[in-house]
Amino acid sequence: MKIKTELEVKVEMGVGSRIGTGCQGYLPEGTRYEDVVFVFGEPQLGVSQDGKIKVEWIGRINGLVFTIYDYKSKLDPERNTDWHVGGKQKFVAELVSVYFKANF
Repeated sequence: MKIKTELEVKVEMGVGSRIGTGCQGYLPEGTRYEDVVFVFGEPQLGVSQDGKIKVEWIGRINGLVFTIYDYKSKLDPERNTDWHVGGKQKFVAELVSVYFKANF
């Protein structure tokens, strides 16, 4: 069964806290750094304290905190095509992915 629906989405970047978030999914395979920047703007954070993340975006989508990051990538961010989506609910990754696809 297919369901077609419309959803109003509000995205705010640079707000929220990544505390308590974890990987909930991924951006579409092959997504480039410049694609993420095009949709979500420049990353808000650089290299994490433990060095496992080189760049990270933090925001809210319909009030739910999400992060996008390059977990344990050996590549420079500009060459990476594997982006994790973090949050507190699995639904967040789906919502971020749908928003990304609609705005790219």
